[in-house]
Amino acid sequence: MTMPQMQQAISTLRLLLDSVRAKDEELEALARQFRRQLERAPRYAIQGGNSLEVTLNLMGEIQERLDNVEAQRKHLAAVQKQAEAELVALNITEKVSQAKAELSCLKASRTAGEPVDEARIAELERFISEASLRAGEAITDNFNARRL
Repeated sequence: MTMPQMQQAISTLRLLLDSVRAKDEELEALARQFRRQLERAPRYAIQGGNSLEVTLNLMGEIQERLDNVEAQRKHLAAVQKQAEAELVALNITEKVSQAKAELSCLKASRTAGEPVDEARIAELERFISEASLRAGEAITDNFNARRL
């Protein structure tokens, strides 16, 4: 993946995550609304506005809606988790690409007989190796965010 493609993919994932967060807020508001309705529904039977059967049917419908919203939030969380893992992997991959470019320049300078920072070369090689493993772990769900 070229750098512009990687940047596009990163941007797309960030937009998706923003959409996920907005949708989750919307669904949470709906869930609160349904919970309030469930709390208030028994009053209709108690205060004589509705028969017991009507109140129970109403509560059943509200519960179904609440269950649906909670299921959607669970699915949304799965999308969010995967998108975040992919975003981490892409960010790491981008840093690896940058490190590889710098390493290539340093090695070309060394080959040309110019003085180079050998410690920096070793540091870049170690970073590339470790970061490549972390990117793979992020994609395969073995990712530990604290290691970044």
